[in-house]
Amino acid sequence: MSSAEPSPAGPTYDPSADLGPSLDEVAVATDRLLATVDRLTDDDVRAPSGLPGWTRAHVLTHLARNADALGNLAWWARTGEERDMYPGGPSAREEAIEAGAGRRQGDLRLDLNESAERLLEQFADFPAEGLAREVRSGRGGTWLGWELPLMRLREVEIHHVDLVAGYAFDDWPDAFVTRTLDQLAPQTLARGECRVRDLRDGSASWSVGTDGPVLEGRRAALLAWLVGRSPGHELSPQPPGAVPVAPRWS
Repeated sequence: MSSAEPSPAGPTYDPSADLGPSLDEVAVATDRLLATVDRLTDDDVRAPSGLPGWTRAHVLTHLARNADALGNLAWWARTGEERDMYPGGPSAREEAIEAGAGRRQGDLRLDLNESAERLLEQFADFPAEGLAREVRSGRGGTWLGWELPLMRLREVEIHHVDLVAGYAFDDWPDAFVTRTLDQLAPQTLARGECRVRDLRDGSASWSVGTDGPVLEGRRAALLAWLVGRSPGHELSPQPPGAVPVAPRWS
């Protein structure tokens, strides 16, 4: 977590006690994403995205299937009845993305909207015991029920940038940037793969490694580098030198 005092841009609520603000953020981020999709044509969705090997249609299909997958985990958290995040495993997940990536813009948009609404419905009247119930991700990690809306928010905000359609990392809300740095920095540090020691924006610092330079810059640019959405040209290494490649993030 940040080693400085919490920023005014950071979260001002406890998401482990109240899902309402997190769900509001998800809804607003989804509306921004849908507004971007509304500007795309059938040809646009066939064009490459910012992710190697994926078109924009691949990204949009992934986001729709991710909403359904997190809906499975939300069901698990709210009821205690175990459900796989992606029934059929990783291969079924990839097959579903490929199968959906050939659709027209209108079908992609409808799927994205309807899957987002299904996910939000899973959080309606969410029981208190579900907030602390542990569920298992498709990669074997574990999350608590209250974390699921924040996981969805991360997917929507980062993959919105991957569309390369006018929404950039500088458009990320400040609260999202600060919270995600707070969440990802200790995970990155624990993996021990980062060739950077600290990320700093002038008022806060995040430890991400045990050796290497310090990267200084705006928070959004620091996060974009950490999640592999920027090579870090906007950042300043201390001592001066080349910006290291960020560890793989998915």
